[in-house]
Amino acid sequence: MWPSIVAVLGTLAGALTAGLLQQRAARTARAEQRADTHRQDQLGAVTDFAAALDAHRSAMFHRERLALTEAGTEHQLEAQTKSHDTRAAITAPHVRLQVLIPELVGPAQRAADATYALRNAPGRPELDALRRAAEEASTTFVAAAAALLNPNHR
Repeated sequence: MWPSIVAVLGTLAGALTAGLLQQRAARTARAEQRADTHRQDQLGAVTDFAAALDAHRSAMFHRERLALTEAGTEHQLEAQTKSHDTRAAITAPHVRLQVLIPELVGPAQRAADATYALRNAPGRPELDALRRAAEEASTTFVAAAAALLNPNHR
């Protein structure tokens, strides 16, 4: 009788241990999946913000270049409308970035500010310099994001 009881207890202990190990493995897999999803969301936020900044920088450069050469033309009005649209398109990705990756708030804001600074450039040389500064600020933002989101970084 004792051998049967020991066999049953051993079977129960083995089943309990296997169940606990399986539960732990499932929990680990879920945690890894959540981390991967979060990282993908962060990468999406960085990409969307960088793309919105690039579109706005391009629209502002075109707008300001026209403002320096053509006063009151239809092309200038179209460029102004486009720059308003591209600026508005920055808001959602910027907020998403601030929520998902607060460590990038500084570089993101500097890149946005440098892009916004293109407005009302007094001349073409200044406009070109402001554009280069905005491009450099965006590049710095992307480099900071890459360093932060690189899986080998953490």
